[in-house]
Amino acid sequence: MKKLFVVLLLGAALNAVPAPALAGCFEDLGNCYNEAAKVDSWVSRWLAGLDCELDFVECTRIKIVGT
Repeated sequence: MKKLFVVLLLGAALNAVPAPALAGCFEDLGNCYNEAAKVDSWVSRWLAGLDCELDFVECTRIKIVGT
């Protein structure tokens, strides 16, 4: 139940933020995924993709909450 509440709260926060404000985060995520796809090793590529997702979460948090 607690996880559902967190997901709903995050969804509400993302809907409250104007789409253009998050556009930079999504663009950065796409660029990061493109760079991660160029990595040779499967494990390194997977870790680079996870790093992209962490950067996206941080960018989104900054846009929603602020510094």
